[in-house]
Amino acid sequence: MRYTEGVSLRIVRFARLAFFIVVASSCLDEADCIRNADTALVIQFKRLLDGKNDTLIFYRVEATGTDSIFYGQSPDVLDTLRGTPMILSVNPNTPVTSFSFYLPVLEYSLSVEYDRSARFISEDCGSEVSLNNLRISFTDFDSVRVINPILSTARTVNIEIYR
Repeated sequence: MRYTEGVSLRIVRFARLAFFIVVASSCLDEADCIRNADTALVIQFKRLLDGKNDTLIFYRVEATGTDSIFYGQSPDVLDTLRGTPMILSVNPNTPVTSFSFYLPVLEYSLSVEYDRSARFISEDCGSEVSLNNLRISFTDFDSVRVINPILSTARTVNIEIYR
C-alpha cells in the first residue's frame, strides 16, 4: 500500500465518522416527548372461589352520563371477555368517572375517584395530566379491590372485581 492510499483511506474514514456525528447530533434538537400518564383503567374480573381470571359475558359497558360505550356496541348482542382484562377510559377532566355494566341478568355500577395532577413536559410537547390515588367511591359488585392506584401507559391491572 502506498502512502497516498493510506492517507486517502484515513480521510474517507474520518469523513464517514464526521457525517455520522453530525447526523446523530441533529436528532438531539428534537423534543423528547415521553409520556407516562394514561386514562386507561384496567379491570380484571376474577372468580370469588379460587381467585382465577373469570370469563365475563355482558351486553355493554357505558360511562354513565356520557355517550361513551365500551365494548358491546350493539345493545342486543352479547360480548365475552375470556379471562382477559377490560380496559375502560376515565375522564381526565373530572375527579370521578362512573361506569354501568350491563350483564345478561343484572346491571352493576362502579364509580372511581382519582387525584389529577398536571406535569409540564416541554414547550414542544406541552403537558400531561397524571391520574393517581385511584379509589372506589361506589360499587354494587360484591367484592372490588384496587391493586394499582396509578393509571399509566404500562396498563397494568388497576382493579380486581371478584364475582
